Amino acid sequence: MATRKVVRMKKRFQPNIAIFIFILILIYIGALIWGYVKKEHISIYEVNTSEIRDDSPLYGFIVRSEEVVRAKEGGYINYYNAEGNRVGVGDVVYTVDSNGDVASLLEQLQESASTSDSVTDFREVIASFQNSLSLANYSQVDDFQFDIHNVILEQSRGTLYSDMNKAAKKLSQSQSYTKVNAAKSGVISYSMDGYEDITEANITTEIMDEYGKSMRDQVSAGEMIEAGEPAYKLITSNDWYILVELDEDYYKKLMDLDTVRVTVDKDGMSFNASVELFDRDGVHFAKLGTSRYMERYINDRFLKIRFQLKTAKGLKIPNSSILEKQYYTVPKEVLTKGDGGVGVLRQGVNENGAVSMQFVPLGDYEIREDTYYVSTDVLSGGDILLYGANNEEEYIVSSAETLSGTYCVNQGYCEFRPIDIQYQNNEYTIVSDSTEGGLAAYDHIVVSPENLKDDDFIN
Repeated sequence: MATRKVVRMKKRFQPNIAIFIFILILIYIGALIWGYVKKEHISIYEVNTSEIRDDSPLYGFIVRSEEVVRAKEGGYINYYNAEGNRVGVGDVVYTVDSNGDVASLLEQLQESASTSDSVTDFREVIASFQNSLSLANYSQVDDFQFDIHNVILEQSRGTLYSDMNKAAKKLSQSQSYTKVNAAKSGVISYSMDGYEDITEANITTEIMDEYGKSMRDQVSAGEMIEAGEPAYKLITSNDWYILVELDEDYYKKLMDLDTVRVTVDKDGMSFNASVELFDRDGVHFAKLGTSRYMERYINDRFLKIRFQLKTAKGLKIPNSSILEKQYYTVPKEVLTKGDGGVGVLRQGVNENGAVSMQFVPLGDYEIREDTYYVSTDVLSGGDILLYGANNEEEYIVSSAETLSGTYCVNQGYCEFRPIDIQYQNNEYTIVSDSTEGGLAAYDHIVVSPENLKDDDFIN
């Protein structure tokens, strides 16, 4: 029996279309990813009107024209003028008695008096106490009690001593107390802190460092006082000053100023103050003077304040968007008009060697106070420009200046816009919104224009 020989046939190659398409898709996606990674990405920023406030707080020391008046004899002291009121020479400031009867008599008078007019004042004092109360500062309770008593004194409006004297005479007690009259006129205060003799002549950095550590002693009505102890304080002038230490930056900003705007942190009050600069032990100081609001801060010795020197309002742009561009400067009288708009007549030499004139349109240019800033792509240094009635006068292009600006891309391509910087910090710049040919709100600018140039298109 014959055997059969089996011959294996080679399979014809049949490509898998699905795998081929899949590989093509992978290659395409990979190319897109590579192109995206390698492509330079341009970030766009929308310009908006904003305000920057970078003033850091300063801690100031208050200097006033003040005198501490001491008690000539001891006893229970009682006052007849509200703190912050102005007293004249001869006005009764306080009385002293040996047994405290005057305090009881005054309490009866104040209880019987109508206080309907003082309800609003009481509410203001209570609200202020509630808003500022700190459980870590128990002394505020004493201040609150004093403020309440001060409202009562304020309502008496100078008649309290007269009323007390009449009541004492009825009770035959008019000889049991001693009255003390003001020897000078001024604004009265019942708080002493030990800094009354400090002025700009003896201020030190050590004293300035005592912000937050100073304590004041407040003499209250009805308490016992010894002879020679402080009874009250009299501020004899409305002029007062704030002494502050300055760093080099603030010192330079204040050097050319006669006045500066000061804002007090504790209540937001702002006022203009005169400026005097002086140095003490190698440290810069400023003496800020005013005659307003002295009574408002009569019990303060240190104030936390801010200047408004590092404040600006305008168009806010990132610092990274700012670039500089060089221009040739051309005076206004050199310019003329031709078919291409505003331009200049440039002297040249034709192919025959003869002198000729060529009208050169300026294209995009900037104007600053009758000076035209022309691109270096239009003019070159040494160009001779002709002008005058018969073009007999010459101007040689030589002066160049650098302008700061940004690339505006509202139209899809880079257009240089000049800027006038008002204020700049580490991240942002405030520029004027009235620069001729400059930026406006809602313009779109390039955040990082280092690798771009004029008329580049933005995809």
